[in-house]
Amino acid sequence: MKLFPAYPTLWTSLLVLWVSQGVAEDNSLNVCEEDIELGLVRVQDSTEMDDHVERTDVEEKFICLLYPTNILNCSWSFDTSEKDFQLSVHMSFCDGNAVPSRNISSVERVGSLSLDLSEHEMPQFVILHLNMSQHNEWKTYTDKYDMALLEVLSPPQNISASIKNGALNITWDVPHSRSDYSPRCFTYELDMGDQEKPKTFTAKRFYIEPSVDPSRTYKVRMRTVLANTCHGSPEWSDWSQTVTVEQSAYKLNPVVIISISLGLPMILLAVLLLVRYQRVTKILFPPIPRPPAKYKYFLEKNDAFNFFHPAPPAKPEEEITEVEEAEPNTGKSF
Repeated sequence: MKLFPAYPTLWTSLLVLWVSQGVAEDNSLNVCEEDIELGLVRVQDSTEMDDHVERTDVEEKFICLLYPTNILNCSWSFDTSEKDFQLSVHMSFCDGNAVPSRNISSVERVGSLSLDLSEHEMPQFVILHLNMSQHNEWKTYTDKYDMALLEVLSPPQNISASIKNGALNITWDVPHSRSDYSPRCFTYELDMGDQEKPKTFTAKRFYIEPSVDPSRTYKVRMRTVLANTCHGSPEWSDWSQTVTVEQSAYKLNPVVIISISLGLPMILLAVLLLVRYQRVTKILFPPIPRPPAKYKYFLEKNDAFNFFHPAPPAKPEEEITEVEEAEPNTGKSF
């Protein structure tokens, strides 16, 4: 009995820890036993209000998401600037699995709480309990989530992109999921690295972009989300790794090569004909030869020795004029 007074602080600490753990476990059990409908938030406050409202009608924002790496993340955001505001967050799992609950007190107005579920069997439900207090007033939010509806999808798999016949061909596979979703449940967003808005389409596994620019480099990436017709998380997946498509500048279309090979010589020939038109005309239609007079005389006489002698001038014709003398008139005139 004399030993107890020697360690009063230690015994007090152990007693407080044991009581705290018991209270936390009781709170966890109480939360799991509450009849909370999925999709509705239970709101309670110090004025004895107890109501169930839609998530979209709650001013404060909080959500839980399960990522492909089996990380469960619950985040919250309370829009208040009051200094004496206090907030505590409690995360509970309520399907009999041995997943420990998480309890954090005096957290920030905007924050998150993460838990790695890789080493545990995936629970069916998670309940997020937020308690905010100020002076003698308090208000709590209790939200229940189905783990199957919290999954954030992984990006589309096996993305392939290539340029064929002047068009960009893109194919991909459906993303990995813990649930067996139909291929019609996936909505995809395609970004090709341009300034245009990403293209969105549903239930497709290929896309063809016609008339691409051969000199341009395309950087293709994709992400996905469940369509509105399927139940699941409304969050988009992360962007996939970028697939770069670059067409070689030296690779030309065979039709273009043939056209250049045949067309260029014809163009050069037409230009040559236009420039050398007169000379070509003389070659194709030579004039009739007209030899000089000395060569003409030589050809007529057929005298090889007189080839270099000038032809003698033509002999002038002699003109003979006869003059008759008039007889004198001896007669008399009448």
